[in-house]
Amino acid sequence: MSTFSGRTGRKVGLAAVVASLAFGVGAVHAQSHVTVDIGARDPAISPNGSTVAVSILGKIWLLPVEGGAARQLTNGASWDTRPAWSPDGRFLAYAARTPQGADLLVRNMATGGVRFLHRVPSSIGHMEFDPEGDQLYFVDDRSQYDAHVWRIPLAGGEAEQITHTQNWHEWSFALSPDGSRLLVETGRFDGTDLYEMDLEEMSLERLTDTPEREMAAAWSPDGSRRAHVATHNGVDHIIVTDMSGEGVEPRRLHTGPFDQKQLAFHPSDDWLLVLGGRRLNRLDLGTGEMSGIPFEARFEVADAPADDLLITNVRLFDGTGDEAVPAAAVLVQDGRITEVRMGEDAGLPDVGPGTPVIEGGGRMLLPGLMDNHRHYWQPLSGSDLLAAGITAIRDPGSAIQDAMDFKDAVRLGVLAGPDVYTAGPLIDGSAGYHPMVDVSIDDPAAAPALVRAMKAQGVDLLKAYFLLDPEVLAAVVAEARVQGLPVTGHIGVRTSWRQAIEAGISGFNHIRVWRDFLPPEVQADGRDMSLDGSRNPVGRMQADWSQIDPASPEVMSLLELMAETGTAMDPTLFIQEIDDGDRSRFSLDQFHTARQAYERMGEFVRRAVEIGVPLLAGTDNVSLFDELEAYAAAGVPNAAILRAATSNGARWLGKEDDFGTVRPGRRAHLILVNGDPLADVADLRKIDLVVKDGVIVFGGPPAEPLVP
Repeated sequence: MSTFSGRTGRKVGLAAVVASLAFGVGAVHAQSHVTVDIGARDPAISPNGSTVAVSILGKIWLLPVEGGAARQLTNGASWDTRPAWSPDGRFLAYAARTPQGADLLVRNMATGGVRFLHRVPSSIGHMEFDPEGDQLYFVDDRSQYDAHVWRIPLAGGEAEQITHTQNWHEWSFALSPDGSRLLVETGRFDGTDLYEMDLEEMSLERLTDTPEREMAAAWSPDGSRRAHVATHNGVDHIIVTDMSGEGVEPRRLHTGPFDQKQLAFHPSDDWLLVLGGRRLNRLDLGTGEMSGIPFEARFEVADAPADDLLITNVRLFDGTGDEAVPAAAVLVQDGRITEVRMGEDAGLPDVGPGTPVIEGGGRMLLPGLMDNHRHYWQPLSGSDLLAAGITAIRDPGSAIQDAMDFKDAVRLGVLAGPDVYTAGPLIDGSAGYHPMVDVSIDDPAAAPALVRAMKAQGVDLLKAYFLLDPEVLAAVVAEARVQGLPVTGHIGVRTSWRQAIEAGISGFNHIRVWRDFLPPEVQADGRDMSLDGSRNPVGRMQADWSQIDPASPEVMSLLELMAETGTAMDPTLFIQEIDDGDRSRFSLDQFHTARQAYERMGEFVRRAVEIGVPLLAGTDNVSLFDELEAYAAAGVPNAAILRAATSNGARWLGKEDDFGTVRPGRRAHLILVNGDPLADVADLRKIDLVVKDGVIVFGGPPAEPLVP
């Protein structure tokens, strides 16, 4: 179990630390260090076989190959990943991710000096030195359909692109020991296969052609073996191929649950380092026996004590009603709200000497905001989200390593940001549409094991995707209920919303309900790229909505069912907005069709709220303010909009007693607004103060003690 230790040296499990955050045992902010034994990724074994370089919660660490105490190597403001050793062990390359992109850096292991080599606009994937040590191969990972292999001289110079496939991706590769060939996995939305590329002739030989997703390519240092991970129906198979004989079949050396495995051969060629579930393991290549490689990494974190805080003279919208109460005061102690007084005659709570007091000046105090559809793919975006008043997010789809790393880093105080409630990867049907962030399943019998594996890795919810067939989705939801995980769904292609509700789904993402309202012959089935709006003049969400009447009996019947069952919706309305600025993108007919469709989508949202469907404010990674203002423009009442951005998300997660409202016992997630969002939702942009767990994380005037 992961550990956390503070000034006293006391250690408790990571699960207990997380529980302390959720249930008020104590605030993490007062601790000076945290010790973890989970969170590893991107392992690289040194050429002499003695040391593993690994990324742990965004920093590069070194540890003995047999495990033990890790030594921190990097300690900057970047999020550091993908270490790679030079063949002589003198240099270690790694990727340092920043808000502006990612830098490829090379560290001299003898002197400690670090040299900048190259910058990419987004992130850097797998890296390897060539056998001579004078070139570095790396993946420039710009998007899930633009991730390709490049190389650059270690002495510096221009980077050269090696693979150029359009709308495909190469996320893992392995160089042959002589540097002449590249073992690379590549594919597009319908999965990946392995290829061997001759780097002189730039020719390809296809090695696999299966429904499985081949990933994590590795090549042994002596060239005698290759390995990769094949994933199908939520199960990982580690496949090792002996290259020394003729016609030797690949053998499945180990089978286990999906946990985004990575592989590295030990130079002895006796065993394979397997990273899975963010833990390190040793796989014996002779016996197939898997054993753990334990480690501990101690992070120093800045003290940020959750001091007592009194906020007075505010208009309080507590996240539950339709009105704000004037002349309110809120006392925060140890990161929690302990007292709320309302009315001029109520007086002020008793506070101890030196307690900071913020005089609200009649401004409005609200719960911290929640973005219920924020893919947390940029780890260093947390400060910007906090500055926008967002103290919690629901991440409905990220690679499992990223999702759990970012969530843990924030909870442990290693990284600034809102609380992260994550679904981990999308659960999609065969040939999943977003292979960077999904796991595919087409057999209902495979659902229980996959759901249990996801829960074991720490997800807070599940996200079902639109290529799931109805019986598979029903099996996922059934096991999720057993495991106590709510399920949200971006569906409407293979499975209708009504089928999903009858299966027990907890909510929906976007407004994709074609199968409920339109004849099958006018719908796409998701077997090609036609569902992606960026590849069509008018995105299907707008075009099809031009054919749907939001006041029709079919629509109202579905909304009544959603209200009756409490099935929530985050419509991501703003990303579909069409205005005069879009005229140049469309023909005259397309523009008017798309604008009419957008207006009908807004009417659908308004009618849903009127009939009692829980509304969750979610953006799909755009501005939460824009999303809330889109609801207002559609006619949703402002109080309902504020609840959609505060208490509704906590209630959907089953955490309404923990956050989302301004009530005694709740975590102190608060924003102070210089305006009246009940009159004009746009006033939410005027945030003067953000408090998270009792700590002021953005803005605010100097707090003066009420009692010296």
